[in-house]
Amino acid sequence: MNANVMEKSKTAVQNRMGGKQQMPVEQQLMEYVRSIREEGRRGETKEAYAARVYAKARSGQKLTPDEMSFLARTNPELYRKVLRAQRIRREMESRLKNCRSKQEAQEVFSSFVGSISEKDPDRDMIIQALNQAFREFQESGEYQRLPETEEEAKERPGLELVQNGIGYQEVYVAEGMEESFAADA
Repeated sequence: MNANVMEKSKTAVQNRMGGKQQMPVEQQLMEYVRSIREEGRRGETKEAYAARVYAKARSGQKLTPDEMSFLARTNPELYRKVLRAQRIRREMESRLKNCRSKQEAQEVFSSFVGSISEKDPDRDMIIQALNQAFREFQESGEYQRLPETEEEAKERPGLELVQNGIGYQEVYVAEGMEESFAADA
């Protein structure tokens, strides 16, 4: 082929690609794999996948790492909002784990919801994330073991929550005994 024909072919390829330089093969493959993954295992289109991820994010649900990556690439503003909602959710979950009664857990939840300004543009998303986290906590065995009120928690003889390497565990100290019994979790 002569140089003129090769130049015309190159120009035609660039025109089809919108004037962009051709990507290396490895990058093309990575983009293809990412688009296949984004289309999901359900066979949905990229638009349907995006709509599902955006709806899931706005409803305060936890997102998978792939969904977070997709969100970071396609909608950085919503991604930042989701990160903020997840941070607040994790803070509340951490506080809930330290509660000594169901009443205290309800107060923690109420204080987190109450701390979100009426003017906060992300208020609905954050409240939905907090609602979901509290609902999950209420369904957990950890919540079920809690006494109803603070008074009942104080009446439990010798119950302490002690932090160990893997979280918290209950430690029971019987009156008159020098040793304690630690329940393995």
